[in-house]
Amino acid sequence: MRERFEIKPATLRDAHPIRHLEMAAFPKDAYSYLNITTLLMWPGGAHFKAVDEQDLLVGFISATPDWGKHIDWIVTLGVHPDYHNRGLGRRLLVMAEKAMSQPRLRLTVRASNTAAIHLYTSADYVPCFTEPRYYSDGEDGIVMEKIRFAE
Repeated sequence: MRERFEIKPATLRDAHPIRHLEMAAFPKDAYSYLNITTLLMWPGGAHFKAVDEQDLLVGFISATPDWGKHIDWIVTLGVHPDYHNRGLGRRLLVMAEKAMSQPRLRLTVRASNTAAIHLYTSADYVPCFTEPRYYSDGEDGIVMEKIRFAE
C-alpha cells in the first residue's frame, strides 16, 4: 500500500507540532516556539505542512519575502527523519515557490547537508556565497539562490 501525504497551508494552530518537527529534523538548529509563531505571522509569507493519512505533521516549509531586496527566503524546510526520501521536501519546496512572488529565491543550508544541497541543486538553486560560522556550532552555511525571472 502506498502512503499518501497532503500538502496544506500551515497556521498558528500548527506551531506546537512544527516545533516538535523542527527538533526532530534539526536537533542542533531547531527554531524556537517564538521563532515559529513569528514566521507563521510574517506578512506575505508562505507556510505549508505535509501531513500523513492520520493528519500527523511530517514536513514543514516557511518562506518570507524581503521586498526591498526583491528576494524571497526559504527560511526553513524540514521533513521528519522517519519520512525522508519520499519526495516531501520537493513537494513542499514547489508549493512555497509557487506562493512567493519575488524574482529571486534564497535559502541557507549547512555545508555538510549533502542531501539538502542535492535537493536544492536539482530544483535549480545554485550556491552564491558562504556564510562563515553561520550555525551555532560554527559550521558554515551555504546561501543558495534560484533566479526565476529578471527584475
